[in-house]
Amino acid sequence: MKGWLSMAKVDRITGDNIERFRGMVDFYLWKGGIPVARRWPKKPKPPYTALQAEAMAAFSLTCGLMRRVQPAILTAWQVGQEGKREQWTDSFKGFGMKYWKKYGDLAPVAIDYSVSDDGDTFRVNWTILTTYIDGITPEVESDFISDIITKADLKKTDMPVYFTLYDNDATRLIAPFIKLEV
Repeated sequence: MKGWLSMAKVDRITGDNIERFRGMVDFYLWKGGIPVARRWPKKPKPPYTALQAEAMAAFSLTCGLMRRVQPAILTAWQVGQEGKREQWTDSFKGFGMKYWKKYGDLAPVAIDYSVSDDGDTFRVNWTILTTYIDGITPEVESDFISDIITKADLKKTDMPVYFTLYDNDATRLIAPFIKLEV
């Protein structure tokens, strides 16, 4: 229908309205603060295509991996998303789905990290969880240690230095940016 608005601004969202219109109208805070209402989202009905079913499985499994991240990684995700429209969960799911689209499998996830500082150099130590969409291959938890970064090199740059994880094809893995400061 031409000219149909996809959402409408409302005065306020009440629990009574949410319950009364459940299944017909979806109330939420747009951009984190403006109360709006939209038509209740409709899920596609089965039968799904094989690709739709696999994408739904990949999305569901990726969402489940969010519960596996440790507090240090969670904090890094949240700090990295400050001042941005999307939440850390949106970025997490987005990286996971981009990886799945490219490789047909789940993206490795950084579930923990620490920065080792020996006085003159830094290293970022990552704990990476690799799971597989087939449900048969066992998950693997591995450690990855970044190259040495000298504090002298960090002092030479005017810009902040951030670390994250990419694979050999320059595809971003599910990992936040870690800011290194001298």
